Amino acid sequence: MHYLIYTLMYINTLMYITYFTYFNLLYFNGGIMKRKVVQHGPSTLIISLPSNWIKKNDVKKGDELEVKEEGKTIIVSTGDILHESSITKDVSSFDPLLVNTFLVRAYQKGYDTINLIHNNLEVLKTIQAKTLELIGYEIIEQNNKYCLIQSISSHIELDFDNSLRKAFIITKQMLEIAVKAYIEKDVPTLESLQIMDLEVNRFCNFCLRQINKEQYIGVEQAQQSHTLYYLIEILEELGDVFKRMANYLANSRRKNPGIVHLMQLLFEQYEAAYSYFYKSTAEKANQAYRTSVELDAAIENILDTKLTTNEILGVYSIMDGVHIISHFTTTRLDFLKDSEQGVLKKLNLADSDSGLFSAVK
Repeated sequence: MHYLIYTLMYINTLMYITYFTYFNLLYFNGGIMKRKVVQHGPSTLIISLPSNWIKKNDVKKGDELEVKEEGKTIIVSTGDILHESSITKDVSSFDPLLVNTFLVRAYQKGYDTINLIHNNLEVLKTIQAKTLELIGYEIIEQNNKYCLIQSISSHIELDFDNSLRKAFIITKQMLEIAVKAYIEKDVPTLESLQIMDLEVNRFCNFCLRQINKEQYIGVEQAQQSHTLYYLIEILEELGDVFKRMANYLANSRRKNPGIVHLMQLLFEQYEAAYSYFYKSTAEKANQAYRTSVELDAAIENILDTKLTTNEILGVYSIMDGVHIISHFTTTRLDFLKDSEQGVLKKLNLADSDSGLFSAVK
């Protein structure tokens, strides 16, 4: 049993490392460029714009660009000048699940118009249902062979930051409700969590689309959008994990005190990681990490006991949740802010004329 547990944990860890590496390669395109500052007139300094960026964004002489100052970072963007993109795809041979996946990925990647060719009304029903989950998408035309979907997102008053926070909050509520429903053996409530998961999907997909459309402008977008994209992806997956966990435990038809303890610990870990995401402190990072270590040990112990099949599957879902949640702190440890003076004081260098501080000055 111990060998099986460690093997599953190893495979799970490899899966998320591979997933993170994939998004690093896909969304982080090449590091920082250096430009020399040129004096133009008595008080103006200028730098050139990268030619690849100019071509990609179709920037021409006389265009107005938005310049935003974020501490030591300056973000240059084309502002509201967005280029619409479209795609036409024959999905007649696709399994309905692949049709769903295609639509979601096309939405995330920022397509504004999607022309879908299909061959039956069942596929059309699948398209109709999935389109309702994609904020800003509307079916404009449809018949038994064709479906036209267009973005009307310019008419939606929704922003990135609020959408991401809502996704975090709904995911937290899912887990909180699941714990309470499992303790009270409230099977209908456990089975109904899939409705909340759809809301998590909606907000996460919207945020991923905003990043790909470059409509979210901030320090993290400019410097770590690949990491942020990955974290939003796994937040959406975490909602799926909680939904599966709830379904397995609903089917177990009994309350296991050991599983209650695991779920309560998982909630503590999520609270610490969620709080860290918005206000990064060493205390919160340590709390989330220690809780994950405690969870790993508790999971190992409970899998040595007699469990039903659904309970085992529920525990494995909790294990998946532990590993996903840990990434909300471990991938953002660089967000911990220590003042230069505070760090140097700990090193007893702040008051030294010959030390590091004077050298930096």
